[in-house]
Amino acid sequence: MGLAAEDAANHALQNQITDENTITEFAQKKYLEHSRDEVDDLLPTEHSDDEYNWSAIIANKFVQELPQFGDVVSWQNELQVPGKKWGLEYDIICKTDFEFKDVIVDTKATAYIRRLKSGKVDAKWYPKPADVRQQCLYREVFGKETMLLYCSPTDQYCVDMVGRDELKPMINAMKHIEHILKIAPTKEDIVRMFPLTLDNFRWKGSKGSVDFAEKLWSECLQ
Repeated sequence: MGLAAEDAANHALQNQITDENTITEFAQKKYLEHSRDEVDDLLPTEHSDDEYNWSAIIANKFVQELPQFGDVVSWQNELQVPGKKWGLEYDIICKTDFEFKDVIVDTKATAYIRRLKSGKVDAKWYPKPADVRQQCLYREVFGKETMLLYCSPTDQYCVDMVGRDELKPMINAMKHIEHILKIAPTKEDIVRMFPLTLDNFRWKGSKGSVDFAEKLWSECLQ
């Protein structure tokens, strides 16, 4: 859903398309294309019909909200830099969403933005800590201010990174991963280190991925 919405929004902004029906058709086409790139036995999910429609609505919201930041300089710009500056052995690779002259805006498509009775967005839900860590890293690597734009089918919420500093936890996580790679050089080693836990909601409706994971863990632990 997110990929389709972003793809359609970029196409519309680059070609100065404002017609909602045109954007809708392009987004839904892209949703089907991106879905075909997934593993066949994971699709369709129980949410796929909703997401097909939501991708178009959210694409139109992106097109309405993003012009306030100026002209798009780049979309999905990838930058790879040496990690030595932050005490890392491996390079850091970042891929942005929408880059403008003064700011990078990371667009997030979501089914729902939770608001309190006061109308304010519930701070326990948004911005998501993982999203903030990502944008603090992008700000450091690209040397440009970053923001988050959440859009649901019925709402939108923009968050800047002013006063937020979550770079250290992100770098520390990378250091943990690098250490794990040293003591567990193969995929099988990684599997043996961690028990398989399927209680996360992301596993629901994905029987193919559950079967795949259970088979992989079973074979590695024999």
